Amino acid sequence: MLKNIIIQSIIIINFKFILIFIFIIILFIFSNFIIKIYEAGFYIQKKENIYKKYNFDTLFESYNKAKDFLNKCLNGILLNNVIQFKDYKIPLVSVIIPVYNSHKFINYTVKSVQNQDLMNLEIILINDFSTDNSSYIIKQLQKNDPRIKIINNKKNMGILYSRSIGALSAKGKYIFPLDNDDLFLDKNVLTIINNIALEGNFDIVEFKGIRINGYINNNISSGLDDTMFSNHKLNLVLFQPELSNFPLKINDKNNNYELISIYLWCKCIKTIIYKRGLTLIGEKKYSRYMLAHEDVIANIILFYVANSYKFVGKYGIFHVDRPDSAFWKSKDNQKNFYELYLTDVAIDLVKNTAKNKKLIFYLILNILNLNLLQKTFKENNNYRILLFSCLDRVLNSNYIPNEYKEQILNKVKSLKFIDYIPFK
Repeated sequence: MLKNIIIQSIIIINFKFILIFIFIIILFIFSNFIIKIYEAGFYIQKKENIYKKYNFDTLFESYNKAKDFLNKCLNGILLNNVIQFKDYKIPLVSVIIPVYNSHKFINYTVKSVQNQDLMNLEIILINDFSTDNSSYIIKQLQKNDPRIKIINNKKNMGILYSRSIGALSAKGKYIFPLDNDDLFLDKNVLTIINNIALEGNFDIVEFKGIRINGYINNNISSGLDDTMFSNHKLNLVLFQPELSNFPLKINDKNNNYELISIYLWCKCIKTIIYKRGLTLIGEKKYSRYMLAHEDVIANIILFYVANSYKFVGKYGIFHVDRPDSAFWKSKDNQKNFYELYLTDVAIDLVKNTAKNKKLIFYLILNILNLNLLQKTFKENNNYRILLFSCLDRVLNSNYIPNEYKEQILNKVKSLKFIDYIPFK
């Protein structure tokens, strides 16, 4: 009897200890959960407050305030003392500028970077086998500024390759892609955008830009245009959310725009994200034919690997439309090649997933409906090879429904000039 009482007492005591132990574990888990919720809320609030301390100007306010800065850059005036320039081993940002036959503008572009109040940076100039005076100009610029690094391509490789090579050599935490006819709009662009990126730890920060129709006697001409978002209806809508971590609409009270811009223009990208994205392209895919919209390819891939994005209303870049630029001089078959190259990249990204059957179907049909497809197909054997490769991968995939495949095949057969034989 006594033995039974003792056993029961021991069981009750052990049971109480077990209950207390379970209660402590539950309390510990619950308290950690509460802490994480609080930290998350604090972090989100912190992110929301990052850019609230900046009062961004409107388009015309930004333009009027920038005139003095821009005209100093256009007249070759350095605002910072060259004595302050030094080779930073670990720069905060890397400004990447491909250079090809831009002797009329590259000096202005570099001056707008040198005149930034953020001094801890590197300026990477990729000379894409220029045949004009550009090589001499950038060497002269480098003499007075050790932050300038020059990469010389042994032959003309195109802007996609050049920008990528520059990014791979970047040492800064963030990369600012800049065209060789762009200028930063004022001296604090890098400071403000970089601070927002760092404080929020964003993978990509997008800002705004102003475009005009050229220079007149080294003075800013008329033709002011707010080119961001509202005029770019062909945005990442085709690639969201299928190829991106971001929804179609940006849920941001301070952002009046719904779509992410399709271009690399006016973006600050975390270097590790940029380099990770380049591994998805692969050097074999760098194409000299991508003279038009080559940055769209890089942009889509960067959003594919990025985990965070922020838009801010700061006007930061001043762009000049030039009739002799690569885009305006590119022929129709080169622009057609862009459409095909974009399709090729999209196929690589989705591969055997069922994420977006309609996207690939739409892109292939878009290629087959191009007005100058026959001309491009006959003149460019590289185009022919890539088109057949895309068709093979799509028609032999296990994620495209047979009904889509049949429509694609029927369209191909209707185009008598395409001698495509389905690969089995």
